[in-house]
Amino acid sequence: MSNLPDVQNRLDNRGISLERVGLTNVKFPTSILRKDGTSSNISAKVKLFANLPEEAKGHNLSRFSEVLVEFGEVHQVLSSDTMLKLLERMQERLGSKDVYARFEFDYYINKEAPVSKKVAPQAFVCAFTGIKKNGDTHFILEVNVIAASLCPCSKEMSLLENLTEENLNEKYSNLTSPEFKLINKKVGMGAHNQRSLIKVELLLNDVLWIEDVIKFVEEQASAPTYPILKRPDERYVTILAYENPKFSEDIARDIQHAIESRTEVKEWMLKVENEESIHPFNVTVVQKSAGWKFN
Repeated sequence: MSNLPDVQNRLDNRGISLERVGLTNVKFPTSILRKDGTSSNISAKVKLFANLPEEAKGHNLSRFSEVLVEFGEVHQVLSSDTMLKLLERMQERLGSKDVYARFEFDYYINKEAPVSKKVAPQAFVCAFTGIKKNGDTHFILEVNVIAASLCPCSKEMSLLENLTEENLNEKYSNLTSPEFKLINKKVGMGAHNQRSLIKVELLLNDVLWIEDVIKFVEEQASAPTYPILKRPDERYVTILAYENPKFSEDIARDIQHAIESRTEVKEWMLKVENEESIHPFNVTVVQKSAGWKFN
């Protein structure tokens, strides 16, 4: 079949190089190490790219798939080290100086409810990204966390201490003066909550476990989320959130402090998106370190 046409290997005369050409939405099985030393099988959604020089018409796309299959046969575990091997092999097979690989996957952690101690697996969307560009190699860890936030403004406005005996409306007119004075200032009429969608991308210079990232991100929200909550658990979590109100801006700033305390992180980007419960829109905060240059 050597006489079959090979169009992608023909020359192109338009003088335009392309930054990224490759495959996306590739499903691929592999495994990942956990902090406790065990490994978990994962199904990753993979992106593989390489730059295309201006004289080349196209890439030989089958080589991307061949490199990925070879990677799975040689390296059974996905890590920063094996990602580097994959990038090097992509350079060799594709003849490109700049290459990019991303593996996105669900990472499961058994979450224990705070009171009932019920345990269930909870999925966190994570990704490993490797980049070789301009002679430099980078490894980026992405972790997505779903947490809860409680609006400080809503809580402040709804506290009974903000009412006076003079402006008590008809709904609360049955409160006598002694009763009103005995009401604890922490007792309120409620506050609206949000589901916080938090993404952190960390350019690492040392090993940082996914479990540790999830922990320090969850600690910056009003409360974590859990796959199973019995009534005592629900009471615990809602009180925790009520006593720890935060705007999306508060969460973002606190996460920045937490990230910057980690020596394993060189550069970073974070995004906090609150799904508003009393508005028809989301509130989003994006923050990045001064040296962040990735997209």
